[in-house]
Amino acid sequence: MTSTVRTAIATSSRAARPPNKSRLATSRPSWSVPSQLAELGVKPADVTYVALSHTHGDHVGNVALFSSSTVLIQGAEYDWAMAGPNKPAFAPAATITRLAGDHDVFGDGSVTILSTPGHTPGHQSLLVRLPKTGHVVLSGDAVHFRDNWDNQRVPAMNVNREQTLASLQRLQGVLDERRAQLWINHDKAQSDGLRYAPAYYE
Repeated sequence: MTSTVRTAIATSSRAARPPNKSRLATSRPSWSVPSQLAELGVKPADVTYVALSHTHGDHVGNVALFSSSTVLIQGAEYDWAMAGPNKPAFAPAATITRLAGDHDVFGDGSVTILSTPGHTPGHQSLLVRLPKTGHVVLSGDAVHFRDNWDNQRVPAMNVNREQTLASLQRLQGVLDERRAQLWINHDKAQSDGLRYAPAYYE
């Protein structure tokens, strides 16, 4: 794998580096992650990094499949998750990299983790730069639905209202600066209009 070829494969925020062209493929949560990766010619062992938006069960259910990957997670999220009763099922051999804020995954701005706490203590979103599509923000659960975004509503389940609102403001700044698209993880109306693996965005 070369350092100049990148692919982001996302359920919420998962980054990989298989060969071929720079592209973004999204995976429906109800579909099998291994089977969708196989359609792209990627095995879990090929994935260099797994970046977790946060550690709620619907976002970490497949993390143990990536036993040879480096897991990129905010230190605050890791501490919070590991102190609770429902710890993520990290593979015993997994390498955990605890982040403290934003992180440029490949060092070239193509895939950048954005610290967006509030939904959970260490929630993070993903900013992907594509040659043809431009910038895309995968918001994870920083934005739950379009209504949350449009009306600045904070779900009752979020751990910190002030951090949530600050993260929404921060994401708006990123969208404005990068002229980026905002992809909202749980928003069905938007989701129905997106392409899913093996289709992709260049």
